[in-house]
Parts: sequence; structure tokens; C-alpha cells
Amino acid sequence: MYMIASVVLNNATRAFDKEYYYLIPMDLTGKIKPGIRVMVPFGAGNRPREAYVIDVFPFNNSSCDERNSYNEYATTIDVSQLKDILRPVDEKPVVDRDMLKLAAWMRERYICTFGDAIKCMYPAGKGAKEKTLKAAYLAVTREEAERMIQDNKLKKIQHIRVLEMLMDNEFIPVCDVTKFAGVSSSVLDTLKKYGLVNYKEVRITRNPLKSRKIRQTQPLVPTPEQAKALDFLKKKLEENRYYECLIHGVTGSGKTEVYLQLIHHAIDMGKEAIVLVPEISLTPQMVERFRERFGNEVAVLHSRLSQGERYDQWSLVKDGHIKVVVGARSAVFAPLKNLGIIIIDEEHEGTYKSETTPKYHAAEIARKRCYEKGAMLLYGSATPSCETYFKAKKGLIGLLELKSRTNNMVMPEVEIVDMRKELEEGNRSVFSRKLQDEIKNNIKLGQQTMLFLNRRGHSSFVLCRNCGYVVKCVGCSINMTYHAYEDRLICHYCGYTIRPPKICPKCKSTHIRHFGAGTQKVEEEVKKQFPGCSVIRMDIDTTTCKNSHEKILRDFCENNINVMVGTQMIAKGHDFHNVTLVGVLAADSLLNLGDYRASERTFQLITQVAGRAGRGDLPGRVIIQAYNTEDFSIQAALRHDFETFFKQEIMIRKKLNYPPFTNIASIILSGANEKQVSETASQVKKDLLKEFCSSETSEGNITEILGPVPAPIKKIMNKYRWRIIIKCEDMEKLIKALTCISDKYCSKTGRRPVELGIDINPFNML
Repeated sequence: MYMIASVVLNNATRAFDKEYYYLIPMDLTGKIKPGIRVMVPFGAGNRPREAYVIDVFPFNNSSCDERNSYNEYATTIDVSQLKDILRPVDEKPVVDRDMLKLAAWMRERYICTFGDAIKCMYPAGKGAKEKTLKAAYLAVTREEAERMIQDNKLKKIQHIRVLEMLMDNEFIPVCDVTKFAGVSSSVLDTLKKYGLVNYKEVRITRNPLKSRKIRQTQPLVPTPEQAKALDFLKKKLEENRYYECLIHGVTGSGKTEVYLQLIHHAIDMGKEAIVLVPEISLTPQMVERFRERFGNEVAVLHSRLSQGERYDQWSLVKDGHIKVVVGARSAVFAPLKNLGIIIIDEEHEGTYKSETTPKYHAAEIARKRCYEKGAMLLYGSATPSCETYFKAKKGLIGLLELKSRTNNMVMPEVEIVDMRKELEEGNRSVFSRKLQDEIKNNIKLGQQTMLFLNRRGHSSFVLCRNCGYVVKCVGCSINMTYHAYEDRLICHYCGYTIRPPKICPKCKSTHIRHFGAGTQKVEEEVKKQFPGCSVIRMDIDTTTCKNSHEKILRDFCENNINVMVGTQMIAKGHDFHNVTLVGVLAADSLLNLGDYRASERTFQLITQVAGRAGRGDLPGRVIIQAYNTEDFSIQAALRHDFETFFKQEIMIRKKLNYPPFTNIASIILSGANEKQVSETASQVKKDLLKEFCSSETSEGNITEILGPVPAPIKKIMNKYRWRIIIKCEDMEKLIKALTCISDKYCSKTGRRPVELGIDINPFNML
């Protein structure tokens, strides 16, 4: 009897993304299983290609028709035409049958390939089983490297950051350099070619939790609101049926304790749990809480682990040694065999949406997994997204509310300062006089302050006051940001960097200055205006090294640092009992981003960061600085009034036909030749109109196609960008039309002059 394997190619275009059939050689019988990677001969030249085994079955004339194929390509098999599998890549399956089904669903939903979907499901370090890894080290002296940087001989910020990392370390594993410096391995290869970097094999430690001391804690006595929520959720959990619910709890209401006790109940039932957090900065704190309660049955999965650490944590989960997985977006794919509950904390956050292919949302993956397993999906937020709250109010999902803080803590007192009046009265500081007085008072009392500004760097642009010239990136239509500590202008999109000019390149004037404040400048101003004040900064520039999030948070807490300055990393989830003052700088800066979610994001960020104040025994105060003080989102945040904000926002959404009343798809076309891009965009719109017209069924479900027009950021990395926006209530119809467009324009192999990217319900509209 012949044994046949159906496989899908790894790294295939959608034109070749279908099932292919291969014979399993006799000596490999029993070794080839669904979910294993294999090498197969492909094409006329029999070039070896890596593939995933989708199914294994004995051959007879009807076996292919009877089996439950994943797509329409399964046909009657002619065994005489089949080639043999060359060899297996893995000893054990990397994914099980349930995850293969999920990959098939993702392929259709996110218009990607099987390979794209399956790669989300196992760690990048899957092949790095040995205890050694390739490491990079400086091939020149530290002094030589510093001289090259100072003499401006390196023109890429990626090259400079790699050298700066290596100057402070004897060696670093290559996978960690690429991860934490945000570069590809080709950057290291280029530096090796220049003679600046070399490689060697080194041993690594792969347990990210090994050095932490854990003290066992017991469940807290729940408040009446918590007890009511727990009783309800435990009963739902015991039904062993799919259930979806939102916990809408104010900041400090004890949502995490509800999670802990609910998971404890799930474990007692023999179930397992996944807990998702939006920011890696929140992971250490959340992991610590869960390990104090559940010990070594907790694993952590996120992108800041080394490849070896991630592989080892993933293996522990896959082998059944773990009951609770805590992590960022990708942890939703944790291979738990008896999943009972997935919790998505701060569910409103945009970090749960992937911006790389496949462009999935963690909540959608969680919903699919929970539905298939009969598990519970629980959202938690003080400021839920309009889409989730709308479903809860409509009764489409459950809704539980925690309206009071634990331990009788009161909500912080919030005051707004109009910065227009500050300017009129001669105050040109980044701090209002009210905020200055409050910071001084906090320093005097030994209490801590958090200052939030959603813009990193020192100055947001460099301008010539003589002619108005602004320094822009040579490859992107965006202002370059000045970073004081590096004394460089950096493009936050492509990494291009130069020294700031002393003379205007256009008019040769010396009147060229830095404008606009970022977190670096705020940190500088704190030190200048409050001598002797200790200050720490938390943004993407200070958290590039491994465990840097955890170190900054620990230093702030344990050393009682006076002021923490940060971006949205500090805005949510953190629990510091000595923080009594929060200052929100430029609170209205998000309102002008040209995104339909701008008001929602503004309300959420202000409310979340305000919730960091007064979480201990001392009352909290919040000072909000803005120029547009009248906006309804800011006014609602002043009163911690989510209901009023939601009613106003949902009314606007309905009038303008935005989610949750429809679905939005964004098509971005990009290329080096703007004329080609615009012409292709016009043709794509014509094809879209044909697709939608052929499937339009009723006047009550009209599709809107807006554009094509240049994207808000017209050029990135020397590629012009045009955008088409589609509004369509029928998700199935939308996916069908976009799949046809994608297969027409993206299925060809080789380099394309115009690239097409599709994102359904994107979080970033730029």
C-alpha cells in the first residue's frame, strides 16, 4: 500500500500555495506526520524545497476525494506521477492538526499563504536546538569604532547602533543583535565585510526566568464587584462551551486578580490558559504576578527573548509542562493542548494587530481558537475599543463592569491646563506653571511623578528660521527627528541618519534650530528646571537592550526615582504605589493624525496614563496640558467618563459609516516610479469596482471605494505610496474581492515594479 503525504510549500507565492502530493518512501513510513517539515523535489528541475506536511493517508482510488482537504486543489491522484519525499526536517511535528486548521483559516481570512500562517505558530529559534549560537563581536578596538562614528564615516543608524551595542559587550548572539538593534543579519554581514565585525560560536543561557526570585502568594479576598464577576465567569467556564465576555473595569479595579482566580479555577478543571498583554514592558510585571501564584507552571513568550529562550519556552508549552502562558501578541499561538481560557488584557491596544504579513489581530485568532476548543475568551480594559464595547452593549458578547477601585482608592483628581494661555503669559517651557509647582511639591514630599509624551527623541524637526527649510529624510517624505544623546537626525521609518547641519543647506543661513519636544528634551528640561532631581526615561530608544524594560521599571520603583518620563510604554498596566502625580504633555497631539480612531486613542491614552496616579495609600493628581482643551475626548477623560465619550464617538462613527458599522480595508500600492504606482492604483480601483458590482446584492449593503490618492506618508524608503480605502459591511464579500485582487497582482514571481499590500480593518491608517 502506498502512503501519500499532502504538503504545502514554505516561502511560496499564492500562485504556488496549494497542496502537492508526494509518496512517502518505505524507510520514512511512520516518520512523516502532519505538521512536520520535509524537503521535497519541486518543479521540472527537482529543486529541493522545504514544505509542511498537511496530511498523510493511504492511497486508493477514492481516498483523495473522501478526505477532508484544506482547499479546492485536491484532485484524483495518479501515483505514477508522484515524486518521493527527500527527507524530514523535524523529528516531531512543529504544529498539530488543530493549528493546521487554524493556518488554513488564516490563509483565507488574511489573504496570505500557508507558510506565512504556519510561521506564526512556532518560534524563530526552532532550528536552534543546540546550546550554542552564532555571536558577533567587534573586530576593531573600541577606540577605532568610536572614531569612525564620530568622524561621520557611517551613514546608517543601523550600523552605528550595532557597533554601539558591541562596544559595551564582549560578544552578543547574532539573533539578539538583530532583534534588539532592529536590523537584519545582512547589516552584520556588511559590517563584517568592512572589517568592523566578526563571528564566533558561543554558549547561551536559555531560561529567561531563571534569575528571578519568586515568592508564593495567595488569592486576595475579592471585593463585592470582583466576587460577583468571578461567580458568573466560573459558572460559564464550567459549561465547557465557547463564551466571549468583556470586563470593563476602571484603572485600579483589580482586573488582574480576577484573571488570576479565574485561571486557578480553570487549572483545577484540568484546563490551560493564555494571557496576552499589549506591551513587552508589561510582561515582566504580569509574569511576576502569575509566577507568584502558579510557580513554574508559567511560561513567557514574546519577541524580546533570544531565539534559544523562546524555543525552550515554546518546547515546555508544547510538551505539556506549562499551564499558563503569558506574553505579547504572538503568544496567542502557544501550543497548549487543553486550552480553557484566553485573556486579552488592555484589549483596545493597537499592538494586538500585526502590521506584517499575515496582518492578523490577536483577538480574531483567540476567538477562532476558543470557538474550536469550547473555551472562554475574556477581554479586559478600562477603556475598551468602540467595536468591542458596542458588541457588549448590543448583547453580542457578555459585559461585566468593575466601577470601583480596590481598597477604597479614589480616582485621581484631574485638572487641565490651556497651554495657549501659558504662552500668552510668557511661559515658553514644556511645563505649565501648575505642573512645575506640583513636581516641586512631589520632590519635596518624596513622592514620584510620571510625565507622559507620545513622541520620542529630542526635537521633532529641525527648521531654518530664515527660509523655512525643514530637514527631511532623503528616502521618505517625513521630517527627521533630532536625538540629542547621539547628536544625530534620524528617520524613524528607514533609519537614515546624518549629523544636524550647522548651516541651512538651502539658504546658507546659520539660523537653523530644533523645534518640537520629544521625551529626550523633556528629560533634559526636568534636570534643568529641578536641580538634583533624579529622572529616568522609558521609550523605544532606552529599551533596545535585553531586559531593559524590566530594569527601568525596577530602578524606578526600588530606587524611588523622582520622575519617570516616557511614551505610551508607561501609560498602562503599571502599578507604582508611590506615584501620586501624572503629567500629560501635548495631550491633543494625537487628534491631528488623520485617522478615524484619533479621538478614541486620545481618550484611551489620557485615561490610562491618568490611572497610574494614586494607586497606593496616597491620593493621586493628574495635570493635562493641551492646546485644544475643548475636544470632547479630552473633556470626557477629565471626568473618567467612558460612557459619555462612547455615546459621542459611536454617533460620529455611525454617521460617517466607520467600524463597528462597517469593515474598512486599506490597499497600499508602492514603487519607485510614481507614475507607475498611480496608474496601477487606478487599474486596481477599476478591478475592484468590477468585483463588487458582480457581487452587490442589495441596496442596504453598499460598498464605498475611496481613492486612489497619495497615502498620508507619500514616500517611505524611496518608494511612492498610493492608497485605496474600501468600506464594506459584508466581510465575506470584502475578503472575496480582495483575494481576487491580491491573486491578480501579487501571485507573480520575481521583482514587481509596483507592490500591493492589503490590510483589513487596519489599526494604522497612514
